[in-house]
Amino acid sequence: MENRKSFITGRKTLISMVFTGVTLLGVISYQMLPVELFPNVELPFLIVHAGSIQQSDPETMEKEAIIPLEGAVGSLADIEKIETYIEPRRGGTIFIYYKKGTDIKYAYLRLLEKVNGVRSQVPEEYTVNVLRIDTEQMTNRFMTVQVRGAGSVDRLRSIAASEIVTELESVDGIASVQVSGGREKSVTVLLDDDICEAYGLTPASVASMIRAGSSENLFVGNIISGDNLTAVKVQSRYHSVEQLRRIVISAEGPLLLKDIADISFGTMEQSSISRVNGKSAVTIQLVKDSEVNLIELSHRTREVIEKINRELASGEVEVVVQEDAALSMEDNINLIIELAVTGGFLAVLILWFFLRNIRLVLIVAAAVPVSIFTALNFFYGFGISINSLTLVGIALAVGLLVDNSIVVLENIYRLRGKGYGVTESVTGGVREVWRSVFAGTLTTVMVFLPFLFSDEFLIGVIGKHIGVSVISTLLISLAVALVLIPVGAHAILSRSGSAESAIFSIVSRKNRLIMKYNALLKSALRFPARVIILAVIIFFI
Repeated sequence: MENRKSFITGRKTLISMVFTGVTLLGVISYQMLPVELFPNVELPFLIVHAGSIQQSDPETMEKEAIIPLEGAVGSLADIEKIETYIEPRRGGTIFIYYKKGTDIKYAYLRLLEKVNGVRSQVPEEYTVNVLRIDTEQMTNRFMTVQVRGAGSVDRLRSIAASEIVTELESVDGIASVQVSGGREKSVTVLLDDDICEAYGLTPASVASMIRAGSSENLFVGNIISGDNLTAVKVQSRYHSVEQLRRIVISAEGPLLLKDIADISFGTMEQSSISRVNGKSAVTIQLVKDSEVNLIELSHRTREVIEKINRELASGEVEVVVQEDAALSMEDNINLIIELAVTGGFLAVLILWFFLRNIRLVLIVAAAVPVSIFTALNFFYGFGISINSLTLVGIALAVGLLVDNSIVVLENIYRLRGKGYGVTESVTGGVREVWRSVFAGTLTTVMVFLPFLFSDEFLIGVIGKHIGVSVISTLLISLAVALVLIPVGAHAILSRSGSAESAIFSIVSRKNRLIMKYNALLKSALRFPARVIILAVIIFFI
């Protein structure tokens, strides 16, 4: 114990520099951490869906499409469970659940490879898609803006596509810009039934050739064959209709798309109309990168929107922010800061009332930012972001983290008031309470620790974000209470003069506050039933 005492009181500079360093490192970690409204998670399952243009009975679909697909899926590794559902109208759906810890992005590529390998065994009238629930896209949609102004909605969409989208896409951190409203440009492919029948082509096979070798999913229009209408989504943007006309449908000849179809460029039918205060409106959805700081991106985007509004003011067009997820996150952060400042101020006020030494009290106040910023290093290490769940965890920990520091400082204060020396008061104060402080912190940590190892997916996600934030903050506050608080107290008490010795005198029992407390305590002990009933009534009120 003497070695530990000499370490605490004899290496004040080293300890101060260590805590200063990890706190500054926490500030850097905060700047590098992504800030988002909800945590970005990967759901541990994938979906294979088989649909048919013509309605077929479940037995036929199972035999022709589902069984080959299940065979391909069953050969994959790390699969925990496979569930299949077949309905006449919705088609067949295969849910593939993976074991805990599986890389879903890699599993998706492997599943896509296996499904593509058995597509030739599935009749052409069936469409097969591999789906992944993309929570990243849902959580990354951070802002919705509207383009409002005079004129038709087609004019606003044209302005949005030609001038506004380019400006927004140039903002560092925006992954994509999606425009909705007005009439969207499209391509119509009208097949010649006689030629297609002669070559054995179907609308589904033509649509497949248009989609081949692409990477980005984009709706371009419809293929019309008689009374059948087939939607076409391509994964690469064609720059001209001529590129579509030159698509090779068959190697014999070769046979091009323009040889079997009449291709025209136009606009889709308008499916919705939006007006705000009598003016037409077009909506733009902004999607952010997964690793960007949400609040900083929102500020950069708003600056660009202000610039766009200045440029479009002469044309009576305005870009208005309709929804911004960063506002909720910024409000949450400001609320946490407000709670921390308010709680810290009240703790400082109460401690000063009893200790009457503002320098000692400020040591406890410093424990709050030191603990929070140092805990952000654990956020960075565990790969979690600053989001609503982690902020809730910090909010829970803020009310607890000052307790350890108060207990240690009060015990040092008590020994100093009894006339012990500065070094003896500090080392003795830590020695007497460190087991209690350590046990109290450990019991709180144990409450949240099991959540980190939960096998239930949603509980595991919630437990990881809240658990890491609470546990890391409390453990750092424990280190602050047992090391930094004694160092600060020793430094201040060593510089205290004899004039301040009266501050550390023992409070007399004749003190008015003590006498009132004793009277209240005696009354409570004399009538325990009344006290309990009154406490319950006050609780419900």
